[in-house]
Amino acid sequence: MSGLEQIKVAVEAPESPEMVRSILAEIGSRLERYLENGTRGEIDLQGLPLSAVDRKQLEHSLGEGEVTMTLDVMGQSEIRETAFPGVWWVTHRDGEERVVAQLIEIAEIPRIIVPDRLEMEQAVVRLKGK
Repeated sequence: MSGLEQIKVAVEAPESPEMVRSILAEIGSRLERYLENGTRGEIDLQGLPLSAVDRKQLEHSLGEGEVTMTLDVMGQSEIRETAFPGVWWVTHRDGEERVVAQLIEIAEIPRIIVPDRLEMEQAVVRLKGK
């Protein structure tokens, strides 16, 4: 043996892959649209051909904001604000901790956090009945 097997080699990806630049541009366009007319935006990350390196680069590019929420509804969901207000990284897991959805949401508040109007009306009835 020459000892070459003991030399560790790491292959590094380019700093800004084209896919990541495209997603960031799309997020910017959707955020602009939201500010103009209130149209919420959503990008399904699982539906895109992202490599693990792309995903890490996207996470790094978006950074972290001040808010992180965890919900426990038929599995755990993590909602993280990015460093860009109105841009949220949302990960839904099933009861066995498998990722079932990973999204970038563009809105003031992610959809899963917004209370259902019917449930709010039922809450009024319950509160008045006490």
